[in-house]
Order: sequence, then C-alpha cells, then structure tokens
Amino acid sequence: MNYIEDLDLSVIAELTNYGNDEVPHKASVVIVTYNTNKNLLLQNLNSLKEQTIKDFETIIVDNSDRTNLKTIVSNYIVKYIKLKKNYGLSLARNIGIKFSKGNIVIFLDDDAIPANNFVEEHIRGHEKYDIVGLRGKSIPRTSSIYNHLALHYDLGNKPIPCPINLEGNSSFKRNVLIDIGGFDPRIEKAGGHEGLELSYRIFKVYEDKNKLIYYPNAIIFHDYSNNFSKYIKKVLRHSKYKDYITQYYPDVFKFAESYNISSTKTNKSLNLINRIKLKIIQKFASFILKIWKLLHKM
Repeated sequence: MNYIEDLDLSVIAELTNYGNDEVPHKASVVIVTYNTNKNLLLQNLNSLKEQTIKDFETIIVDNSDRTNLKTIVSNYIVKYIKLKKNYGLSLARNIGIKFSKGNIVIFLDDDAIPANNFVEEHIRGHEKYDIVGLRGKSIPRTSSIYNHLALHYDLGNKPIPCPINLEGNSSFKRNVLIDIGGFDPRIEKAGGHEGLELSYRIFKVYEDKNKLIYYPNAIIFHDYSNNFSKYIKKVLRHSKYKDYITQYYPDVFKFAESYNISSTKTNKSLNLINRIKLKIIQKFASFILKIWKLLHKM
C-alpha cells in the first residue's frame, strides 16, 4: 500500500502560500502542528528564518482544532495547509510530502527549536553519506527531569547506522518516501514508533542498514516531556503502536535491536534525590501501563 498515492486530499480545508514561490528547493521542512504553543512555534519559525542557508521551503500542516495559526504563519514565507480536523502526525506528514518540492524532506516537531544550521546539516548529511534517511540529535530545551528518560535523543558525536527513532528531527530523500509510501496513517494522533515502522519498510527494499543513520550535527532543542501526564500518555501510546506494528512486522523490534545502539548519556550525573524521583516515575509509569494493558484485554 502506498499511503502517498492513496491520499484523500479532501481532508484539506485550506492551502495558502504566504510569499512562497513554486520553484524546486534543495529541501522541504515539514512541520505538523496540533494546538501548538504559540510562543514555541514563533521560536521555531524565527529560527528557520535565520538559517545559514535559504534554499529550502517551509510547509506547515495544521491539525489544530482550537488554535488559529494564520495570524502567526502569515508573517513568514511558508506553505500553510489546514486540515479539516486532527488526522494525526502520520497522515499530516504524508500531506507535507505530497506538496513538498525539495529533493530532501526534513521533519521538524512544532515545539522544537532548530539550531541555526539545522537545514544545512540535514542537507550536508545526505550529500556526505550514501544514505536515504537520517535522524539528528535532540538537546533538552529545559531542565525537566523527564528529559533523562529519553536517552535515545543524544547518541554521541559520531555518525552511526541507526533506524529513524527521532521523527521530529529526521530527513529522507523525497523520491524514497514516495516509493516506500510514506508514513502509516493508521499510526494515528501523536503516533508512536512510526519512524521505526518506516525504517523497517525501507530496509526491506534496500537490505542495507547503513542507508539510515544517526547524524549528530543536525540539532534541535526539544523536551521529551515536561510533566507526568504527558509522559504517561506517551508511554501508553508507544505501547499501543508497538503492539500494532508487530502484528504486521513481527521482527521489527529485533530489527531495531540489531543496530546495537547505546546512548552515550547516562543518569549518573543526577543527584541522589533526582535519581530516586526518576525511579519512582518509571515504576509508577510501569504500573499504570500494566493496568492499562489488563483493562484493554477485557
């Protein structure tokens, strides 16, 4: 199934170019928004405006049902696509791919702040290595303790083979995304493991794990979570979609483990009190996950 070719474009409520030309660019930056924090979005767009290179376009795909972003995005050179309702990250990213014109499609979270050379480094990674996709590094934006639960955000300072497990700072050759079929829209709402699912389908075509890499020079500043409610929702969502993906690809998580990746970051730098807090958070989240799974089996 090709999710790009099968897109139903009637989901689009509005498509407006705010000063955006229609010529091809080296890259297209796709940002999916959903009731976004306006201050963070402003920082996001301002950083893109000040990038070290200009040969890229910005596409905003808006899933919001409570936030009107037109007063913000109209001040930038962007392609703004408003969807009729929240169709989720995966479908919205596919919309972004469909309307992109760059040879490389870069995905950026709406609440992440890209470094000023973010786009340049994504392009450089694709030019330097024989790859079809890469994921970058995420540096915590704040001192939230929940950032210590995302050890995969920073995998060190050297490029290494890696599945795409940081979708909000990733990029792919556009023609590969089209051929592979894009993201699985059945992984709905905020998603969970959709990058791994896509990585697995890419591997099945190319049969070369080196075609996907971790590239540390492409940097965003982003928090994994800033409160327990958001964290537990992420845990439950990821568990749900782990079960969903393994229905179709039983060995997908063995495929991920075969990369044998270990983070260079540890929690040893935390003081004793914060290490105890972190253990309590993890234990409580594990307990809630067990109860949630039991309830969904009834």
